[in-house]
Amino acid sequence: MAIQDIGEIQPKYHKLISDWQKKHFPELGYLEKHWTDYYPKQSPFRLISRLGDLKSEHISVGRYKDKPYFEAAHEMSGNMFFSAQGIVKAQCSTELGSIQQHRMSIDQAVTDEMKFGILRIMAEELRHAYQMFWVLEHDETWKRLGMGDVADQMIQELLDMKTGGHVLDAFNMEMQDFLDNTMFATVIDCVGKYQLDMQTVFCYAPMARSMVPMLVEEAFHLGHGRKSVRQIVVMAANQQGSFSVGDVQQHLNKWLPRGLEMFGSESGGGTNVEFGFKSKTNVVAQSEYYDEIKDYVRDWNCAMVQQVYRKDLDYATAKEIVERIWETKDECKGIRPEMILFMPDRRFFRKRGLAEFVFKPFDLHGTMLTGAGGLPISPDDYLVYLKGHLPEAYFGDPEWQKFERQLRDYYRKGGKGDVAGASYSG
Repeated sequence: MAIQDIGEIQPKYHKLISDWQKKHFPELGYLEKHWTDYYPKQSPFRLISRLGDLKSEHISVGRYKDKPYFEAAHEMSGNMFFSAQGIVKAQCSTELGSIQQHRMSIDQAVTDEMKFGILRIMAEELRHAYQMFWVLEHDETWKRLGMGDVADQMIQELLDMKTGGHVLDAFNMEMQDFLDNTMFATVIDCVGKYQLDMQTVFCYAPMARSMVPMLVEEAFHLGHGRKSVRQIVVMAANQQGSFSVGDVQQHLNKWLPRGLEMFGSESGGGTNVEFGFKSKTNVVAQSEYYDEIKDYVRDWNCAMVQQVYRKDLDYATAKEIVERIWETKDECKGIRPEMILFMPDRRFFRKRGLAEFVFKPFDLHGTMLTGAGGLPISPDDYLVYLKGHLPEAYFGDPEWQKFERQLRDYYRKGGKGDVAGASYSG
């Protein structure tokens, strides 16, 4: 699909986001200065809006299927208008939030190449936020009688957000070390890829056209994250660098549950498909996402097995060993379970989703932790278990402390009902 540069947004908003960048991402100038050193085949970074082609001539999903796309916001009536507004807000919040997070630990980068990769990710996330500003500010019909200028109000609100105040939980978590940066760029940016891809069918054409160039850039983010974690994993298995294989596992345990929750409750998403905003329901997209992350973790394990533990093995044999250990949790051909990474079960460390698992004491492998009489362990005992499987530095994060409060409150109130929470659905 062709991608068209359409230039800068209104000077007022361009200045606002430029001022935000100078405060929250002053390293952009350093990246631009050295861009061609690391990305000689890529065009230099530009803070502009870009559009791609629509995937089809007419709306392809939902109640308006086969009808023309909506070109103006006011064409979306009732709840559609407000739901679309919420999706744009959530999308933009993730872009700005990730920049604030990455900056916390980027100076701890393992290599210069990894550092510049994260800097490029931050720059492109800035452009993605800029793109969402374009979606809002170019269309006068976001203004509604009695509501004022929705676009202006939302832009101001987004630029005032700080870590701890963003729409989605994953963007309120602090990064304490560079493994956070790389795991985030893999596990959380993979969610971003799914959301952008689902939104290429968005019935509001300006949003749909914005997704294609964002997807192209997101591919680098995810690829850089996967490559960096793979390199760190192999170094760890060789007892090189600052991280162990156990550290990598704990960081995966930290970020994957929040990534799963970014899709919204497993019971939801039908309205977004019905409105023509997305192509898949939450549970379908989340399941595909989980399987994709599992493929990445399998590949990291195979790299360790081949390059460190058993260099005499081909990839297919290494894969068989990993799958066998995942299934049995027993040693296989000299490779012990603690030497490789496991996928956290979807129910592990969940605070949003279905009542059957939210705040329930499921262990890393999806087994309910029980005590006397076979009853589930207490919230306090579950917190002790979690602290043995998450990075120690995480427990000073306000988001962890918030989780502790939420867990205890949930059980104090009887522990009933799903916890939906905020998601990309707005």
